Amino acid sequence: MAHREGIARLALGLTLLGGCHLGWAAESARPPVVEPVFGPRPRVATTPAELASLRSSQSFEAVQAAVVRQADALLAAPPPLPDGPGNWIFYYACPADGARLRAVTAAKHECPACGKAYTDRRTVEAYRCLQHNTLDSAALQLASAYTYTGEERYAAGTQRILLFLADTYDSYPGRRDRWGRHGILAPLGGRRYVQSLDEAYGVIPLAKAYDLTCEAAVWTADQRRHVEEDFLRLTARTLLRFNQDINNHQTWYNAGLMAIGSALGDADLVRQVLTMRGGYYDQMARSLGDDGLWYEGTMAYQRYALGAILEIVDVGRRLGLPLHEHPRLKALILSPALACYPDGSFPVINDSDPATLAGFDESFEWAWKAWGDERFAQARARGDSARLEALIGRPATATWPLTRGTVDFPDLGLLKLEAGQGSQAACVFLDYGPHGGGHGHFDKLGITLFAGGREWLLDPGRLSYSVPEYKTWVKTTAAHNTVTVNGRDQAATAGRLLWTTAGEGWTAGAAECDSAYPEVLLRRHLVLTPDFLLDVFDVRAEPARTVDLLVHAQADRVEPQLGTDPPEGEDCVPGERDGYPHLTGGKAFGTRGAAPPSRWAFVAGASRLEAVFVPVAGEQVIACVGIGYRLGERAPCLIRRVRLRDGAVRLISLYTWGMGDVVTGAAQVATAADGSMAVSAAGRQWRVRFADGAAGAVPVSVSYDR
Repeated sequence: MAHREGIARLALGLTLLGGCHLGWAAESARPPVVEPVFGPRPRVATTPAELASLRSSQSFEAVQAAVVRQADALLAAPPPLPDGPGNWIFYYACPADGARLRAVTAAKHECPACGKAYTDRRTVEAYRCLQHNTLDSAALQLASAYTYTGEERYAAGTQRILLFLADTYDSYPGRRDRWGRHGILAPLGGRRYVQSLDEAYGVIPLAKAYDLTCEAAVWTADQRRHVEEDFLRLTARTLLRFNQDINNHQTWYNAGLMAIGSALGDADLVRQVLTMRGGYYDQMARSLGDDGLWYEGTMAYQRYALGAILEIVDVGRRLGLPLHEHPRLKALILSPALACYPDGSFPVINDSDPATLAGFDESFEWAWKAWGDERFAQARARGDSARLEALIGRPATATWPLTRGTVDFPDLGLLKLEAGQGSQAACVFLDYGPHGGGHGHFDKLGITLFAGGREWLLDPGRLSYSVPEYKTWVKTTAAHNTVTVNGRDQAATAGRLLWTTAGEGWTAGAAECDSAYPEVLLRRHLVLTPDFLLDVFDVRAEPARTVDLLVHAQADRVEPQLGTDPPEGEDCVPGERDGYPHLTGGKAFGTRGAAPPSRWAFVAGASRLEAVFVPVAGEQVIACVGIGYRLGERAPCLIRRVRLRDGAVRLISLYTWGMGDVVTGAAQVATAADGSMAVSAAGRQWRVRFADGAAGAVPVSVSYDR
């Protein structure tokens, strides 16, 4: 998706760069309107009224100069016309190290990391994908310059690209996908690209470019007919051939079809996009819940799908359709500001990448202009009062974060616990909900932890779709901070939230799942304060099963804390399947009857995350190294391994954080006969007791010495 960010920014540019208010009404109770009104051109990327507002603004000269500068460069060095359709962009990477290739010639490509050269057909076709991407964005850049200046030479540059596509599109294979399948065997396939997803994404700037320039003098009626029938309508047929239901692919199909429908003045196509199964209204009903989070459970795809939805809504409003009034659209845009760490970064859950709220800034500005709701301006400013005042045009006090404490996202099944403020803020996410479709991971009841100004316990995200580790590591249970049973992956399933509660200086919650493994109940309780995380994981199953609780950290190393002469551990292989082969350098402690160390430290420079474990009879602790957010990035890991003897085990872990020796030896946790836990941390004595679901009981009692 990263290679398309420039296109996405430009696609919004005609409205956002102008700084003009969208002039929409507040939310209305009117029913959906599906009768488009096709006004004078342009009407896809902008309208005559929007252009007039932009031209009268103080920023217009700067906007015009930037667009003209880009367009002049494209006229001076026209982008090459690809010699055929493109392949999957993720194939344009070195299989050995995942590095993005660079072109030596159109037929030879080189890895910048290892120097290996690639001349195979798949790589060459993947490079053609980049060439088609360049055409898509170049057409709109040139068309924007024509719109701002009226100079026909820019329209001619756009015309060159569109006529080329009209000349060649029907010569491309009828349908093929990235696996080499054709026709009905390639439901995700395309023609110009090997994914209809890319076909849809690419046609949006092209439809906008055509709409902006088609009335220029350089066009003849025959040429317009050629582009409309032999490129735009044929692309629409490609996108309509296979409906992907609620998938993010279909969201972009809808956006591409909406742009085509507006450019062609095709009311039937616009109605179809809005009302069909998998269309706009259906996706807003089934692809997200009232909590506003996209069903695939990843901020990467939330942002991706949101981009498509805003394209649909923008095209619709220019046709008189109040699509922005859908009650879930606000939640879709606002939810990232609620589902982030205190520093504005996101936990990298499911097929996501490390990212921050900055990726949603255009959406927040869009929402502020659409509704005048100050929450979106606050999300854009993120505590910067000067930025907030510049955005809303009046003095205001910046408020960030938008919420503190406990936030549950029940439709996605994600619990956020947050305690403390500023540099003392700590945050943990607990993933208990639905699997997440094809982009989900086998990670039920997995957690991530942010504390001391950084993320400590990580979810690996997706690495890259082009490397084997995408399937052999990141999707596996062993790659996550949760439990495996007998070293196997969990099932694709959902758990349920049991409760959340909070008190002065702390917040807590619990969830369980009884379908990750046959006849196994997993239950996790969490108590978070600004100084520690108490993690209590219960596993109930038939005896003679092996339970592993894995802890993955962003750190340089992990080491036992046992004075000046800690044990070295015995070499071991943590496991042989389902992600375990990627856990290397294993050292097992507690293998010869002696209890393993109960205190460990993840060390990252001067920062430390200390883990204190309440010992369990027969427990082993394995220290090893997994994979972080990139291939070659080491992420130290601890595995608490227990062989079930009586059908149940409770694994209690206490995490504290700080700099240098601040945390070393300071925290303690112990259990009492009544099942309560005594925690000593940051100079306070805490007592925690869980009710374990007793009828009518308070789920947890927490007290501390004041």
